[in-house]
Amino acid sequence: MSVLTTQSNTNQIQAVDNKLMPLAPSYIGPTNHSTPQEASISDVLGILNRRKWTILSILLTTLALVALYTFSTKPSYRANATIQIDRSGAEIVDFGRTSQVSTSSDALNDPFFRTSYEMLRGRVIAQKVIDDLSLEESLSPTKSNESKSLKQTVLAWIGLGEDKNKRTSSKLDYTAIFAEKLFVQPIAGTYLVEIFYEAPSPTEARNVVKSVVDNFILFQIESKSETGEYAKQFLDEQIIEAGKRLKEDELTLVKYANENGILGVDEGQTRQVKKLENLDSALVQAEIRRIEAESLYLQMKKAGSVSTVLTNPVITSLKARLVGLEGDYQEMLKTFKPNYPDMQRLQQQINAAKGKLNSEMTNIQRSMQADFKAAKRQEDKIRNELRQFNTTMQNLQDSGVDYKNLKRKADNSNKLYSSLLQRREEVNVASQANTSSISIVEPAITPVSKYRPRPKVNLLVGLLSGLILGLAFAFLREALDKSIKSADDLEKLTGLPILGMIPRVTKSKMKKQLDLIAHKMPQSAPAEAYRILATNIRLMFKTDEDHVMLITSINSGEGKSTTACNIACSYAQMGKKVLLVDADIRNASLHNKLEIPNKHGLTHYLKGEIDLVGITQPVKKIPGLFAITSGRYDVDPVSLLSHERMSYLTTQGGSIFDYVIIDAPPVSGFADSLVLTSLATSTVIVAREEEMDAKSIKGALSQLRRVKNNVAGFLLVNTKNPAVNAKYYAKYHKNSKKELLLENKKPSFA
Repeated sequence: MSVLTTQSNTNQIQAVDNKLMPLAPSYIGPTNHSTPQEASISDVLGILNRRKWTILSILLTTLALVALYTFSTKPSYRANATIQIDRSGAEIVDFGRTSQVSTSSDALNDPFFRTSYEMLRGRVIAQKVIDDLSLEESLSPTKSNESKSLKQTVLAWIGLGEDKNKRTSSKLDYTAIFAEKLFVQPIAGTYLVEIFYEAPSPTEARNVVKSVVDNFILFQIESKSETGEYAKQFLDEQIIEAGKRLKEDELTLVKYANENGILGVDEGQTRQVKKLENLDSALVQAEIRRIEAESLYLQMKKAGSVSTVLTNPVITSLKARLVGLEGDYQEMLKTFKPNYPDMQRLQQQINAAKGKLNSEMTNIQRSMQADFKAAKRQEDKIRNELRQFNTTMQNLQDSGVDYKNLKRKADNSNKLYSSLLQRREEVNVASQANTSSISIVEPAITPVSKYRPRPKVNLLVGLLSGLILGLAFAFLREALDKSIKSADDLEKLTGLPILGMIPRVTKSKMKKQLDLIAHKMPQSAPAEAYRILATNIRLMFKTDEDHVMLITSINSGEGKSTTACNIACSYAQMGKKVLLVDADIRNASLHNKLEIPNKHGLTHYLKGEIDLVGITQPVKKIPGLFAITSGRYDVDPVSLLSHERMSYLTTQGGSIFDYVIIDAPPVSGFADSLVLTSLATSTVIVAREEEMDAKSIKGALSQLRRVKNNVAGFLLVNTKNPAVNAKYYAKYHKNSKKELLLENKKPSFA
């Protein structure tokens, strides 16, 4: 107290009591803000360590459910067979076919094979197998439910159980249950098909597969036979109808012939018909000759040459002579000019040959014209004779047209009737020679080992599934959890150091002394942790710098007032002069912790009711420690703390005391700490390890840094892994006491 009651200091306080003093030098805190980084292996391992019980519980639960399902499931056996499906079976006869054969090479997409696969899985085959083997009892769910009650209970518990009321209210569809156990698998690139069936006994599984194959083969043969029977029935009906039509047509033909008197009209019996045929033939021949002569004449007239002219020996010889003369002319032209006598003579010979050739061509053309005219006259003559004869045949032909139509109709009916009879016999033979296009490649055998359950596989799948689910749930919880799990996470998030870690106190005796544990239990682990914090803060500042330290927290109840008391006590134990100020006016607690009166405090000074000397109290049980309590509560603490008197208090306190420690309200929800941090050289944030929230911490830091960047770091309280091990520290002090006692017992040789 003598420090504050000296005459010089008293005069100084009174002289500047109502004046604003300059602020103490500001602490420049860390400027590097944390930047988002990719998760490292250590981060992943940290998450796994924090969530290990979650992962383990999900893993064990999954394994338990899988094991429960596996060992409560009734064993089942699976048999299989392999068959080959061809497009058609062996053909005994190549006629009478009643179905179309596919030519596709893709067995999987061919409609024929797709139809065969669906027939294997169809209700018809299933019903036949169920009837042959009497599988109703085996397929009935009531029998299997008795042995699977435990599994059904588990499935019902997790919401996957079957509604028994719904199952029993409707009639059981055994074919649908059978289809669930039957599996048909085509082998890609082949005509082979594998058939599997799962049953509660190996013998039943083999018998079912064998019955499926046998019934499928029989069904195919019966389908072909049924098609043949339908074809025969259809042909029989058509034959009867065709016979009736043939009889009616023949009767109509005979009646018409008798009524018109044309019973004797047929080939070779009348001279008129013979003559008509001869005239027709002669006319055709005359037309052919006329067309040939006309064609040669027109071609000769238009093109100047035809094939007969080209083969004429006279024309051929003339052309050969002309070609020879022209060749000689061209050869001599290389030596002589056209005016040369020999050249002129040779040219005259060429011209003479051309003239003779043209003359012969003209004669041939005249001859062709004469032949054409003669053929035309012959054709006209025969045509006139035929026209005259047609007039005489008109009446006979008028009556013969209807006769021929009736005869033609009767002939067609006779052909249709004969064709139907022949087709009926072919279908009859072919239907009796039907063969199956299905062959058994690998017959069904009795399975030796059970197919389900497979404990090793199920447990392995359960282990992997549980591990994946556990990891997924753990990382999901980690992503949704906004709290900070460790000191390393806090440092990475804020870029600020952890100045100290106060261990969790479990003993009731130590909890009662926690407010001043550095004074009351100096050899305890929490007291040592507070001394480490005080040392870390002291080493961050220069020796000649004013130390105005603000102690705050994010939320209330995190231990900031206890921290302020113990830091102040630690500095006092180091021989420093410390001023502890309770600026948490709304929730003052330092006077109770220090056991000093709160009659006059900070609010009285800030209102000008009393000076600094009057509110500063010494803590008698802790030498070197002085305190300013909060005083009475005021409705507007922010306006009081913003007064220039508060700035003067920190300035004067920093110049007189080694440390000024201010216990401030929490940052969240109050503006008091923002006002006070502008007056401090450093700010320490107290946080409980299990209640750290990333969003709240970022928001508080942002507010404080906008006012002044002087946040020195964090103090973690109630930590599970503190820097000071309580057991080791207690053991260390115990051993030190023993050594001290032994030293005192040693004899003196002075």
